[in-house]
Amino acid sequence: MGRVIAVANAKGGIGKTTTVVSIGAGFALKGARVLLIDADPQGNLALALGLRPRRTLYDVLADGVGAAECVVPARPNLDLLASDETLLSVQPQIARRADWSRALDASLRPLYGAYDLVLIDSGGSLTTLSTNALACATDVIVPTAIEHFSLKSIDLLFAQVAGVKGNSGSIRLIIPTMFDPRVRQSGELLAALRGRYGALVADPIRVNVRLSEAPTLGKTIYEYDPRSRGAIDYALLVERLGAMFSFRASARPANGSDAAPRPATAAPTAVAAAPRGPEACPNCGHALQFATLAGYRVAYCEHCKYRHQTLASGPRR
Repeated sequence: MGRVIAVANAKGGIGKTTTVVSIGAGFALKGARVLLIDADPQGNLALALGLRPRRTLYDVLADGVGAAECVVPARPNLDLLASDETLLSVQPQIARRADWSRALDASLRPLYGAYDLVLIDSGGSLTTLSTNALACATDVIVPTAIEHFSLKSIDLLFAQVAGVKGNSGSIRLIIPTMFDPRVRQSGELLAALRGRYGALVADPIRVNVRLSEAPTLGKTIYEYDPRSRGAIDYALLVERLGAMFSFRASARPANGSDAAPRPATAAPTAVAAAPRGPEACPNCGHALQFATLAGYRVAYCEHCKYRHQTLASGPRR
């Protein structure tokens, strides 16, 4: 892949950090080498992964420390360049530079070749750092809660991306989060979002308390509850992004001899594609797609959004 992806929205509280962790961990489980970068002074990525790094992005941008020296292993195949509140003080320094919009990219560029996928968690406002994150990115994905104020912020982000890159073509996917299918207004807003942005809109991530509980324990959703709706929805999102970026799972084991050293942490069961023969959707008759997740087989239909989960090993006895 070799992608640098900014996960961005001009509004906070819409699931950006959860999306970064869940996508990154999902690709790492599939064999990709993934780096997560926290460009938000709130520093939530480290908390969500249960880490307390000694060095952060501040050391890179303010003190000129090599980015590789500040990266810490988080899980097999998954590394982190963390952030904290000290990042607030670095923005005025960056703004005085002639190359201010490329400061982050210049610092991170030596890292790019070591990873298949770099995910940047940007802040929920239009700042010097969020502009830098967009300037780094080959692609932009946009989480958005299904509520009026969040949807309005998407137009603002399109304008910001166009201002940084000359056009908004790098926005590859809009991810509806916190979607509650029981609420009529949620369905209406999702339909309006699809009517405006069409194929850019991914299947929604359903509201799931497990997604909010997992980071409080420093766990990914795949570690905390791989059978939950949140885990399944994000696993299917990883499948879609993998197809979009033409990713092929590596045959190399997560702790193989050619991989970078990783801590002795047991890896959760992998999220992986499960090729099957054609099977028809019971709702619309189109061919079903399949994925496996933590011992479960998920059947889903791209046409009518049907989903069904069963044990991959067969029914329990």
